[in-house]
Amino acid sequence: MKLAKLNKLTLALGMSAGIVLTGCGSSSSDNDGDRDVRAKNVILMVTDGASDGAWDIAAYWQHGQLANSVEPYSLIDTRYAMTTFPLYSGSDPHDRCDEENGKPQVSYDASKVWDDSHSDSLIFKGYEYIDQDATDSAAAGTALAAGVKTYNNAISVDYCGRPLKIITEYAKEQGMSTGVVSSVQFSHATPAAFGAQHVTRRDMAEIGDKMLTSGYLDLIMSTGHPYYDADGVERSPTDYNLYTMGEESWSQLLDGELYAAGAEEPWAFFDSKADFEALANGSADYQYLRAPLIALAQNDSTLQQGRTHCADTDVAFACPQVANVPSLETMTKGALNYLSQNPNGFFVMVEGGAVDWAAHANHTARIIEEQIDFDDSVAAVIKWVEENSSWDETMLIVTTDHGNSYVLGEASDQVAYAAVESAGQGKMPEVKFYSTDHTNELVRVYVKGVGEDMFAQHFDGKDEKYAEMYQNEGATGDYFDNTNIFDVMKEFIID
Repeated sequence: MKLAKLNKLTLALGMSAGIVLTGCGSSSSDNDGDRDVRAKNVILMVTDGASDGAWDIAAYWQHGQLANSVEPYSLIDTRYAMTTFPLYSGSDPHDRCDEENGKPQVSYDASKVWDDSHSDSLIFKGYEYIDQDATDSAAAGTALAAGVKTYNNAISVDYCGRPLKIITEYAKEQGMSTGVVSSVQFSHATPAAFGAQHVTRRDMAEIGDKMLTSGYLDLIMSTGHPYYDADGVERSPTDYNLYTMGEESWSQLLDGELYAAGAEEPWAFFDSKADFEALANGSADYQYLRAPLIALAQNDSTLQQGRTHCADTDVAFACPQVANVPSLETMTKGALNYLSQNPNGFFVMVEGGAVDWAAHANHTARIIEEQIDFDDSVAAVIKWVEENSSWDETMLIVTTDHGNSYVLGEASDQVAYAAVESAGQGKMPEVKFYSTDHTNELVRVYVKGVGEDMFAQHFDGKDEKYAEMYQNEGATGDYFDNTNIFDVMKEFIID
């Protein structure tokens, strides 16, 4: 249901208590893996572009230990692997919607991944294989949001450009509230896939307009503010950078006249760090709780990764952070508070989008910074569930949409697949990268709560070397496809 349609008593309680939190219920899977009831809350968290090594270099910096050995991931026992390849590696839809064009043209082949014979271009042939035919975030986001393989650039459309029904539509049909949160622009590929359908990710303004008018989303939190640059500095009016939504939509939003389909109230809007923090700590102004809400941090790029105001960029956190934007953790807490007002529950996708941007640049320090903010957001979600909901009614899925740059250890140019090693807490690990783009290796999936055992029904194979070589303790090498994330979420959302 729309937040504006919530019972007035519920909203009044929200004003007096700060935020109305979801109550406990009962939802579980039986021992045979068959679903018996739906999930009240479904939380999907995506650290965009995180190869296995990215998780560990962040944990090494923060804790001096592997990611799976420390919180929050030590609190999540169910760990899988996932394939991410697209339908095909082209970036345009097919002209003909026939059976042949709808078949996958790329795949994952473990024997080629672990080929340690020498290559002329990337030292080992396995590295070379992983650097080919990778998905982009649009096709990967579509797989997660709609459960369908498609071409790179596609925003929740199939291989010939036909719109697909996305998970937020299913959630809305069940009366749930829905939202997307990202450390990058809201009409960027991953959040866009959960709020619109469009044939190319390049049309960010048009996609943004669709996300704001389609009625699929109640909440949007991200960057992409036209009035600020990558350092959070306000631009002069002649330099405003309006590209995440159309000019008319922006004007209507500021005037309080922009409506989503089916909404009784126009979109509410805020951009100050203080308002993000108020929503996170339960003291938000009532005007932001009663209507669909879009909140844009005062930055047109990323929360922190794109900052340029300092020279010391080789050591994590040595460069002072942009002061006037919230953390992803703060945004995540605010999103949970906002969405949980709905007694029917909610779906939210939280993206640490700038891990990918840092990986494209082979920027170890910024990967660490962005991954730590994402990890802190995961910890905040776990805490929220245990204090305000329960694992019997909430599904948490933590993953990435694809690898990027293939993060390996210092010796990996001599010893095939040598993993990253800890240099000690607060010290920069030595890393080697084998791409500046997306990669096609298996990626991590962590699942906790409702439906955590259901992914085993979708296993496509087992990579015997995966868990050991990538230091992913607790995983077995059993893997499923990224489209199966959608399949399980849908199964537990629909009555």
